Amino acid sequence: MGSLFSTWLIWFVMGIALALAELMLPGFVILFFAVGCLAVAGALLIWPLTAAQQFLLFAGVTLVSIVLLRKWCIKVFQGASSNRAETNYDDFPKGAQATVVKPITTKTPGRIAFRGTLWDAAADEYIEEGEMVEIVRFAADSTQIFFVKKL
Repeated sequence: MGSLFSTWLIWFVMGIALALAELMLPGFVILFFAVGCLAVAGALLIWPLTAAQQFLLFAGVTLVSIVLLRKWCIKVFQGASSNRAETNYDDFPKGAQATVVKPITTKTPGRIAFRGTLWDAAADEYIEEGEMVEIVRFAADSTQIFFVKKL
């Protein structure tokens, strides 16, 4: 009795599905299982392999690709990061003006309107709603809270 799908096609579809799954899941490991599946699919187009040979080839190619290619691929696909806490970061809005929309006290952050959205803001003085402030730096160790001063 023949199969609805040929064996190489099943391995190929599994390889594509695993490669797509890598886009949605962290870890950067699933891609190498996809490489193993695609290697088996390619080998089945050339040679008739038994089920045991298929699984051995899959396991071998997957392990070899993880060991030899994972570090290199992570370097290629990870990209570079920057320390946005530095005041000389190109996109840091030092000196920009904003409007206080929720009062800022010395004990609790308030909110400012800046670049079309609301941001948490801290200050070493009380600043009322509606006042204009200048962004000085990030507050403490946060890159999400601006430290501001009255204008």
